[in-house]
Amino acid sequence: MPAIRKTALNAVHRQMGAKMVEFNGWDMPVEYPAVARRWDYCRAHGVRTAVGIFDVSHMGDIRLAGPQALAAGAAYLHE
Repeated sequence: MPAIRKTALNAVHRQMGAKMVEFNGWDMPVEYPAVARRWDYCRAHGVRTAVGIFDVSHMGDIRLAGPQALAAGAAYLHE
């Protein structure tokens, strides 16, 4: 069985106390202690008064190959 993959924000989710579960091979947050009791209110209020963030790093991969792969990746990330 392959190892469970972690998103780029995995450490941040864990530092914030997220309840983590395996989802389709990924270690994903499903709730945070501060909002677990009042999730609907907090979620709606939070995205309307501040910002909502959804970690989508598990939804795709970019694969570069060839002699210019490193330069192409660096250019892509710095745009």
